[in-house]
Order: sequence, then C-alpha cells, then structure tokens
Amino acid sequence: MRPRFLPLFAGLLSLIGCKDPHGPIKTKSGNLTQEQVDAIVAECGGNVGMAFVENGSLTINQASDILVTGCVLKALQATGQTTLSSVGNQLHDRQGH
Repeated sequence: MRPRFLPLFAGLLSLIGCKDPHGPIKTKSGNLTQEQVDAIVAECGGNVGMAFVENGSLTINQASDILVTGCVLKALQATGQTTLSSVGNQLHDRQGH
C-alpha cells in the first residue's frame, strides 16, 4: 500500500520544480470549503491546520509522514476541484512515456 504514494509524491516534486521540496504546496481551491479540506486532512491522519483555503487558493503544509501528505494530495486531486489534477500527467511526462 505504501509504494503507491511514492509515484504521486514524485509527480508532485516534478510539479514544484526547484522550490523547496518540503515547503508548502499551493493550488487553486475550486469550490472546496475549509470544512471539506479539514475532513480530508483528518481522514488521512493529518494535523489540524495542515491545509487551508484562502481567497480561492489552497495551501497544503507537508506532513513529516510522506504517506499522510500523499493521502491528502490524492484525496484533493480526486475532488476535481484543485489544479492538482495534472500530478499523474506530470509524472508520466517526466518519465518520457
């Protein structure tokens, strides 16, 4: 179960490029509310305040546990509301397939 989050995280790193790989991840929040984001973070075992919605943007502070961060990113991507929808495509492009 754990290895499936590694490609997602690698794709995320390719998206943020030269930025701090441990820094916050910013994306558009779409129609997500803070309550919905908090529920996703809690379901993934993240800490309160790990992600927050402000002025149409969503900022995700990475957890020390890569699996928690991966779970949050995957769940947010699955909502279809964020700009994280290209994470899989970015990984695929980076691998040259």
